[in-house]
Amino acid sequence: MPQKLVNVAAMPGAERRHLYLPARDRSFWTAEGEQLPLLYLAWGARDFHRQPIPVSRHEGWVCVLIEEGAPTMVVRRQAVRMPAGTLALVGPDCPFGWKGATSGASKFRMWMWRDFTGTMGPADLRASIVSRPLARHERQPFLHLHDLCRREVLRAAGPAGTYLEGCRILFDTTIQRELLDRPAGGEDGSDTVALARSWMRAHLDSHEPIARLCDYLNVSQSTLYRVFAAAEGMSPLSWFHEARMARAHELLVSSALSVKEVAHVLGYEHGNDLSRAFRRRFGETPTTRRARQS
Repeated sequence: MPQKLVNVAAMPGAERRHLYLPARDRSFWTAEGEQLPLLYLAWGARDFHRQPIPVSRHEGWVCVLIEEGAPTMVVRRQAVRMPAGTLALVGPDCPFGWKGATSGASKFRMWMWRDFTGTMGPADLRASIVSRPLARHERQPFLHLHDLCRREVLRAAGPAGTYLEGCRILFDTTIQRELLDRPAGGEDGSDTVALARSWMRAHLDSHEPIARLCDYLNVSQSTLYRVFAAAEGMSPLSWFHEARMARAHELLVSSALSVKEVAHVLGYEHGNDLSRAFRRRFGETPTTRRARQS
């Protein structure tokens, strides 16, 4: 993923604190004076080209996830383009506004929290904006969390502060992991790759390893291929075959299992299937390798 942007130059200034509300028929909710952890929630389409939002500071911590379009966030006098998939956290002392792209409306999810406990080294997050683009599978936790908040604030009985506080704690932790603790070079995919390696080692008998692995990780095959190849220098399927052959070799030279039994352990239907794969990899049959190393 591209490097995340950390703009710590946006320091407190004369901009007043003000929340510019959208038109009444747009989708949003405000706490309206209630002492709740969540101050503001918004979602849906906005056309910032036709209705720009003036630059101002805010009472709480703003987080926005762009679902569609590419609006421009104005931080003081600097224009920051926010393409689809961008996640941004803006501190209460960082003045910002919105202006739109000429391409039309944008779709987004937005929160404003009263408090935030995350940290990022020495950076003054209260006066900063931190953002990075998210892959599709990385957006799901934030979409789910926004759905939880939206359902709660729209309850007929009104939102419960304890429930929203639980959402805030989950939000803080997710932002810390997915945004603030990410390496400066962007997503390295190390968690995904480690989980993929572990799963494949434990499922060398799988007949559809990549499809099942993607189900397990909840990622697309293209995403898995990209992060895995960047880390390992080969495709996940090639790594799976290498691990399978390494395990076959280990069992042949260190156990009393027959070639047919080793083939069964590794998911081959017939011993000959293992023999052909083994010969392609090592240049000799399993029987020859076993005899030579016994």
